[in-house]
Amino acid sequence: MTNRVLETWINETLTDAEHLDIPGVIVKPEHKNPISRYQVDRNTLIIAGLSSEIVDRIYRCLFVYSVGFFELLKLVLLKTSKNYQIVTAIWKVFHVLLEYCCKTDYKLLVAEITQKHQEEKEILEQKFTDKIESYVDNERVLKQNMDVMQIY
Repeated sequence: MTNRVLETWINETLTDAEHLDIPGVIVKPEHKNPISRYQVDRNTLIIAGLSSEIVDRIYRCLFVYSVGFFELLKLVLLKTSKNYQIVTAIWKVFHVLLEYCCKTDYKLLVAEITQKHQEEKEILEQKFTDKIESYVDNERVLKQNMDVMQIY
C-alpha cells in the first residue's frame, strides 16, 4: 500500500468514526480534515521535526496495528467458537498495556512540559522585572527633571 493510500484510509476512517459516538473523537473545526484536526497530517508532523520516513511509518503502524489487531480478534472468535470472554480478556490486557505505556510516557512528557513552561515562566518574569526596573528608573529621572524644572 502506498503512503498516500494509508493517509487517505486514516482520514476516511476518522471521518466515519465521527458518527459512532466513540469517546475522544474530534469533530471541530468542521472545515478541517479529521487527520488535520488530530494534528497528525503530514505537514504538521514534518513541521514538528519528523522526517517523511517517520511520518510514513506512523501511518503504516496506525493501519497495521489497528486493522491487524481487529483481524486477529476476529480469528480468535472463529477458533474459539465465538467465545467472547477470551476476546474481552485480550482487549482488557491490550488496554492495560496501552495505558501502562501511555502513563509511563505521559509522566515523562508532563515532566518535560512542566520544566519547559517553568523555564519560559522564569524568562518572562525576568523580562517583567527588568521592565519594572526600567520604568522605576525612568520615573526617578522624570522626578529629578521635574525637580530641576521647578527650581528654574
